[in-house]
Amino acid sequence: MSPLGSTIRAIFAVSLSLLPGAARAQARPPAAAFPAQAAAPANAAAPTTPAPEVGATPPPGQLAVPASPPPALPPSAPPPPAPPAPLAPSAPPAYPGPNPAGYPPPGPVYYPPYGYYYPPPPPGPPPPRYPADAAVRSTPFIDAIVLVADWEHRFSENVNLGAQAGLYVVKRLRLTAKLAFPTETSGDAQADYNGERGPSFVYALSAGFAAVRTPTFVMSPGVMFARTDVSNFGTMLAVSLPFDWVLNSGLRLGLEGGLGQAFGGKRLANCSTSSAMNCSQTEYESREAGLAYWLQFQIGFGFNHPGPLPPEPAAQPAPATSLPPPR
Repeated sequence: MSPLGSTIRAIFAVSLSLLPGAARAQARPPAAAFPAQAAAPANAAAPTTPAPEVGATPPPGQLAVPASPPPALPPSAPPPPAPPAPLAPSAPPAYPGPNPAGYPPPGPVYYPPYGYYYPPPPPGPPPPRYPADAAVRSTPFIDAIVLVADWEHRFSENVNLGAQAGLYVVKRLRLTAKLAFPTETSGDAQADYNGERGPSFVYALSAGFAAVRTPTFVMSPGVMFARTDVSNFGTMLAVSLPFDWVLNSGLRLGLEGGLGQAFGGKRLANCSTSSAMNCSQTEYESREAGLAYWLQFQIGFGFNHPGPLPPEPAAQPAPATSLPPPR
């Protein structure tokens, strides 16, 4: 074992002696392994290679240079923009329309240009329409009347209460019958004593033509014939002019005037004024004709008044028509 140990120590010592030289050799490699390059002179020009012509056939190993298109002409400059038009003055906002939810709105609504605003209530439904001859179609009719009559040389102004009934024939001919009773005792206007009793009632018949007819009004000029229950007062024949207003419910209001002449009849003769008269006997003398008038107010009801017509359809806008081409 001792000789082997001395040998190992000798090899280790030789290795240590050769280690510095090997390190220096590794630090500087030989020039043959890495030859030095010669530095180019400072004033030497760089080698130039002629550029191939555009479109020419290149030598082997070079790429062909494509022919470039001719330069495009610059586009023409756009016209300068027009100056902006002056702004028109802004109109105030539209006034608010009706409130579709009803009136008043659920609180005050404030519109800056106008302040607080409550829109008006929406328009109501249109009034009902009736036929143009609705007044004369309200027939037959019956009225209560207040009558003032005066027949010259017979009896004078007294108030009478009564009634009349009538109808319109073929919507044109107005026929009536009247009956009135005096509200106070009326004596003979020419009697000098109480030997002649006054009339107990007055009756009359009239006929007229409906010259003016509307849904609520009729004017029917005509003639009137009247008498009393006492034949000694004679007869009245007059021209009459009745006006009738008929409401949509059939209620009637009216006024009728008559002007004519009273004629006929007789009266008791007064024996004290005639010497030729025998006072022991009752004698009569004819009455003179005189002016007579009839003024009557009436209120009543007409039957069979027509109902309202259906509402008119809403107007449709007219279709747009094209104008003919100019010549």
